[in-house]
Amino acid sequence: MKQNLLYSVFSLCMVLSLLQCNLPIKSKKSKTPEIQIQFFSEDYEETKFIPSSLLESKDLLLILAELSKKEDPSMRFISTNRTEEIMEVNGKRNSWSEGWVVYVNEERVDGVQMKRGVRVGPNDKIEIRYEAVERVFGRPTP
Repeated sequence: MKQNLLYSVFSLCMVLSLLQCNLPIKSKKSKTPEIQIQFFSEDYEETKFIPSSLLESKDLLLILAELSKKEDPSMRFISTNRTEEIMEVNGKRNSWSEGWVVYVNEERVDGVQMKRGVRVGPNDKIEIRYEAVERVFGRPTP
């Protein structure tokens, strides 16, 4: 009786070890680089991830326009020959005293720079914040 129990336990251990050897090992897959854009306001906070290669940089305005086109988040822009400005994100609109401001690596990016082209990649920190702004004739001043 003891031999049968011992034999059963030994057989079970052998089967389990064989099964464990044949199981595929899960290796860590390298994560695809992404460009992160964070949106901040009093009542809204969201991070968007845009796939990108590590060495590739993309125009920030084109990225924002693509997000706007997908309505993820819903954005509205004002565009002139010289400048580009985010006017609204998810229903939160610019006012005379507050507005959406773009920062890349902690540096404020104005509408003229956006229009000329701002290249960003996975290593850049991009934030779009709703904050106090000063306006002259409707345009925010740096």
